[in-house]
Amino acid sequence: MPAIFELKCNDDKQFYFHYLNSNSEIIMMSGDYDNKEEAEQGIKDTRVGSLMGELLAAGRVPGGESFFVIKNSAGDIIAKSILFNSQMVFDNALHAMKDNACIAEISDLT
Repeated sequence: MPAIFELKCNDDKQFYFHYLNSNSEIIMMSGDYDNKEEAEQGIKDTRVGSLMGELLAAGRVPGGESFFVIKNSAGDIIAKSILFNSQMVFDNALHAMKDNACIAEISDLT
């Protein structure tokens, strides 16, 4: 199965998305958006950001786990990865996201 974006709506009627890898594992998630159009724009921005190194940033939490974020052109974080406790798994996930997010389909589950 190819990587996909799942567009969803929560109980508070806010929209958000998850990015799932080819194994259907959640790799990244967005924050909440007030409307569907903003969430769809967030997906577009994530696709663009996955291709542009200056819009990607990596970090570590105090426990040592790694994560990455994708920012939009204004510098706002639009998607954050899960936490990775292995550098190899982190590197593989980041590489796969860079290769696949730009072409991932959207599954609208709203």
